[in-house]
This record gives sequence, C-alpha cells and structure tokens, in this order.
Amino acid sequence: MVIGVGTDILSMQRIRNILEGDSEAFIRASFTTKEREEASGRDVPVAYYATRFAGKEAVFKCFGIDGNKIRLNEIEILGSETEQPQVTLLGKTKEIAVKKGVKGVRISLSYETEYAVAFAVALG
Repeated sequence: MVIGVGTDILSMQRIRNILEGDSEAFIRASFTTKEREEASGRDVPVAYYATRFAGKEAVFKCFGIDGNKIRLNEIEILGSETEQPQVTLLGKTKEIAVKKGVKGVRISLSYETEYAVAFAVALG
C-alpha cells in the first residue's frame, strides 16, 4: 500500500556553489558518513550530493511532514549492487516513519547538466 509520494527538483548550481565554499557544516548536517565516503569515490561529487539532497527532500515529503522536523542526515541514500538507490531511515525520521506505518521507501534519482530530480514512494 502506498502511504505517500514525494518529489523534488534541485539546481545543480546550488550544490556546486556550496561545495566551492566552506561546505563542511552543510555536508555533515545533510549527509551520513557512508554517503560522504561514497561521494568521495565519485568522478562528479556534485552530481552525487545533488541527487541525494533532492532524494532526501522527496523522502520527507512522501511522509507528509515539514522538513524542519527531521535532520537530512537521518535519511541515508546509498547505491546498491543493482544500481538502484536504497533508503535507510535513522533516528527521529525512522520513528516518524514507523508511526505513519511506513515499512519501506523506494526512490528514483536522476540528473542532467543543470538539475537533479528525485521521486520517492513510502510503502506501508
């Protein structure tokens, strides 16, 4: 059963500007250690960070909650052997999902030169 859907589109330039500046606080607040490790092995880290950031926004939107109620680094989106990104919920975000009856989240991420886009579905 579908509990909710969420989508997000993000300008790649927004993330590029952050990464070119003092990005450490943003990176730590938005991404888990595993995501940061995965990004460091990518040829284009900006695309990785942009798609994951859009993905996190899509995930909390599919729960029907205000984004200020969660921490983005409590939503982890990692690659998998099948190349389909996998969502893991942590901390308060996981608690919110359990209360809403969410058993899992499926996500699709994509990017082009100027934009990253994500679509998430919460399943119950």
